[in-house]
Amino acid sequence: MLNLKLNFTSEKKALVSDLRKKTPRQVVLDGIGLQVELLKNPNFTVERIRYRKGAEDGNTRQSISRPPQPWFWRSANDGNLLLEIRYGRTPVEIQGDGKPNSIIAGKTNADAIKVLEQISAAVKAGELDTQLEAAKIKAKHRRGKIE
Repeated sequence: MLNLKLNFTSEKKALVSDLRKKTPRQVVLDGIGLQVELLKNPNFTVERIRYRKGAEDGNTRQSISRPPQPWFWRSANDGNLLLEIRYGRTPVEIQGDGKPNSIIAGKTNADAIKVLEQISAAVKAGELDTQLEAAKIKAKHRRGKIE
């Protein structure tokens, strides 16, 4: 019989795929950064990797540049810029309970950037964690990856 004094735990080693996943905060902060760049420069593009199936040489990797999908638009009523915060492509219900999520950002792009910076500060402080987690679950349901 071994006479070792060891402490055991039920914790498992984290998978590399789990370590690469972004937190909901990081997903939204990255999106806000892209929207700020898009507001500053309307010709802003993001480089993305696409894989295509080829008959001869198998899968090919292509790099394409596309503008990010804007989270903002101009109001038809009064000309204000309106924003919608998103987790990927899923809108984040900031107020919850089915209330409107469109934020009035002002008349100019600079006003919209200030609003995005305020939201960024709130996300960093953890004030929107419950809403972001709900949006993450909704996005999983949308993709059919229900756990």
